[in-house]
Amino acid sequence: MKQFLIAITCLFTVTYLFSQSPEEDFNRAFMHIYMHTASEDINVALEAADSLYRVAGSDIQKIRSLMLISDMFHRMSNRDSSIHYAIKAERIAERTTNHAWQARICGVLSTQHRETGLFSAGKQYVEKGLRAIEKVDNPEVVNQFKGQCFQELGFYALAEKQYHEAIAHFKRADLFFINLADSTIRHFALAQNDERLGLCHMELGAIDSAKFYYERALVLERRASEAETPMKGFIYDGLGRVHLAKQQYGLADSCFQRALAIAEASGFPNLKISVYKNLAHYHQLTGNEEGYHQYNEKYLREIGDDAARHRKYADNILARIQQKVLELSATNRMLGIAAAAFIVLAGLSMGMYIRRQRKNQRRYKDVISRLRSARTQALAVVPATVETSSDRDKDLMPESTKQELLRKLEHFESSQQFTERNISIAVLAGKMKTNTKYLSYIINNYRNKDFNSYINELRINYIISKIGADNRYLNYKISYLAEECGFATHSQFTTVFRNITGLSPSTFLTYLKKDEQVGDNTMVN
Repeated sequence: MKQFLIAITCLFTVTYLFSQSPEEDFNRAFMHIYMHTASEDINVALEAADSLYRVAGSDIQKIRSLMLISDMFHRMSNRDSSIHYAIKAERIAERTTNHAWQARICGVLSTQHRETGLFSAGKQYVEKGLRAIEKVDNPEVVNQFKGQCFQELGFYALAEKQYHEAIAHFKRADLFFINLADSTIRHFALAQNDERLGLCHMELGAIDSAKFYYERALVLERRASEAETPMKGFIYDGLGRVHLAKQQYGLADSCFQRALAIAEASGFPNLKISVYKNLAHYHQLTGNEEGYHQYNEKYLREIGDDAARHRKYADNILARIQQKVLELSATNRMLGIAAAAFIVLAGLSMGMYIRRQRKNQRRYKDVISRLRSARTQALAVVPATVETSSDRDKDLMPESTKQELLRKLEHFESSQQFTERNISIAVLAGKMKTNTKYLSYIINNYRNKDFNSYINELRINYIISKIGADNRYLNYKISYLAEECGFATHSQFTTVFRNITGLSPSTFLTYLKKDEQVGDNTMVN
């Protein structure tokens, strides 16, 4: 709720600014989101960037807003969404023949492919961008982009551990950045370059040179922004390594702690990986076994998550390539018996797929039908109205006790306390000031299910209702939805969701996105 209110505030702020002076205040809002909000809360920054896009009045403003959204998703390591918005911006740039933005977008797509390990494809985007920038007359724009291109080539060399080659690229980039007008962009570009130069020298064992570049980077970054940006986090992390190499443990710890605060506040995956790794090394050198194990586990977990994200993106690319191959094969009449057999098998598979999809579609429509009929609560568990009491009821508990428990149960169902992770029949009985025997009997006989099934269904009803009422939930990861409604793990949520609805959460979201036609109106996940 807090983030939602902040996002609404961002929307009203942007709308107000544009009622004053559109172009100047668009730039101010853009830079504030990029340099400040994103460093404090990436989800709020994403919502603010989306608000900026919705009030954009020109093609340039739309392109910049989409690229800002792309950058927010990039910081969250959501590559599919980051590339989606970059390509959407590229279409506008191509339609309006805006060569400057065509070039910049190529730079972003190069970065995305590089970070996924697709170096060859990424370098092709650098070349495409350089061709586009040759059609631009503005020297400031040309210098900025060419500097970024050589910086990007430095990143490629750094990823391949070609440190001397990387240093040459970064120094060549400096020649273009230095010629930029005195501005935030200039300071930030030079700071980023110096931070990478510091890293290269650190890897080569040139500790004093690394210290020089890191300290200069910090001065430049402070000129660019007062916020605790991820760039500052990388710089402090690098300075921590410098002090650790010099056995200046107090200074090293101070730098690492500043980097850690920025990493965990910003949620920037690459920064967290680096900081956790270096803190583990620091505690190992200083003999703190507990600290070493704590940060080594965090490092390994973050590395695993990052690898999973890369695999997911690579799998998506492979699936698209395979689809292209199938489409081309289907149109080639010269294929022989092998192709015919393949087509038959493909047809059988498609038939099974279509039947499965139709079955899923029916399940989905059934869920939605029940969701809409319940209005405010999907698949709502409607309390039974008890007119007469059975003899067993009277033998077990007084009528007044039963009615009081039913009223408390209705209140519990509307209060969302079932989303608490530690809820159990004992805890709920304590809240209702009764015993577990009475409560279990009421749930079994008047909700027609055991306690675990009852809680699980309430939780699934709740999250489906939230998704149906607020399209922003379509953008959230499955793990977030699981946590939102009280499940401890992604897998537990998926299993329960499938058992109740007959669909996996991802399949349900896919149908809902198509049904509500959110394509260009809502951010994708």
